[in-house]
Amino acid sequence: MSQAAQILAEARANLVTATERAEAAHAAQSKLLVRKSECEAAAATALADFRAGKIDEATASLRKASADADAKDLAGLIDQGAKHLATLNRDVIARKTNAAQAENEFKREEWTIATAVLDRQIAQLEATFLAAMAERYRLHMQINGSRGGQSTFSFYEPSLAMKELITRNVPPSA
Repeated sequence: MSQAAQILAEARANLVTATERAEAAHAAQSKLLVRKSECEAAAATALADFRAGKIDEATASLRKASADADAKDLAGLIDQGAKHLATLNRDVIARKTNAAQAENEFKREEWTIATAVLDRQIAQLEATFLAAMAERYRLHMQINGSRGGQSTFSFYEPSLAMKELITRNVPPSA
């Protein structure tokens, strides 16, 4: 495995780990928010039950005070959790950036390898083409003798794409 592939694998694993941590923290934070809402609802219910005459003032006061205290404690935990979530979210963003950079470096390495392979193939094809042209010229001279001239023009006309490549360095379309 290449170094770029290793770095990419590590970056992706780090991103997964950071994302899982953030998702778990978000789930825990959501549970706290739900629990706080339940406490607030319990406090409101105690007050409503007192006003409706379902429970006496002492019971209502006890239930409301207990629910309010729980809600206050949960609010403190939620505030702490929000700070922690912000840190986790920044970490996920940083890990995404690292993974994207590693992906780009891995692609660059792949392209560099492919380029080297193509360069060797081009050199081999050029050598084969030139050897074929030399043999074709030899046969041309055998057939035509001295009338064959010193040029390949009478038996080979390069395509427009080949002319553009050789004379103007314009790459052919794929």
